[in-house]
Amino acid sequence: DRLAMILTNSENIREVIAFPKNASAVCPMSKAPGKVDKEQLDELKIAVIEDE
Repeated sequence: DRLAMILTNSENIREVIAFPKNASAVCPMSKAPGKVDKEQLDELKIAVIEDE
């Protein structure tokens, strides 16, 4: 990010960050990360193990 800032002659690093997040680590545009459907997990053969 800093290199992109230097190369674009930007004054603020926030102008060149590709995927900005807010204080709660959520993308303001796409609301990522989001919940994943069980069907998507099954398709990718991913198992989620919940804490007890």
